[in-house]
Amino acid sequence: MHVFSTFEHSSFLELAISDLEQKGITRDRILAVPMSRLGEERQLFDTIHRADGDSLLDGAAMLGTVFMLLGVMWGFLWKYGPILGGLTGFALGALIGFAVDYLTSKKVREKDKVKNLTTEVILIINCQQEEVKTVEGVLWEHLATSIGRVKRSLE
Repeated sequence: MHVFSTFEHSSFLELAISDLEQKGITRDRILAVPMSRLGEERQLFDTIHRADGDSLLDGAAMLGTVFMLLGVMWGFLWKYGPILGGLTGFALGALIGFAVDYLTSKKVREKDKVKNLTTEVILIINCQQEEVKTVEGVLWEHLATSIGRVKRSLE
């Protein structure tokens, strides 16, 4: 029987492995597989196939609308008129809104990068049917994230 469990990469993993060895599970029956994270930056713009819920166009649309309204209102006093005032206001507001959204999302992405540095490790233990409860108890005791069992052989 195989017992699978996931751990955050921490000292609890090492303690779980040493505790399993003390309980009679030999080192050749324990396999630890560290998982790697994709080091790719998040994309700025969403596509139809992938969206993360962060939009850089919300602020641009809102500020563009506000500045367009102000440009139309003040455009009656300017030489070029309300239409060019509205278009100029829209362009200026959209640029400012996009810049604000970009800078704030950049800060959030940097925070997420620092916060999500921990990677997971999958621990696979080959054990007998009567050892399963002991192995699972040790894994839960050492803060395993999740545990699963497979009764058949992996070979």
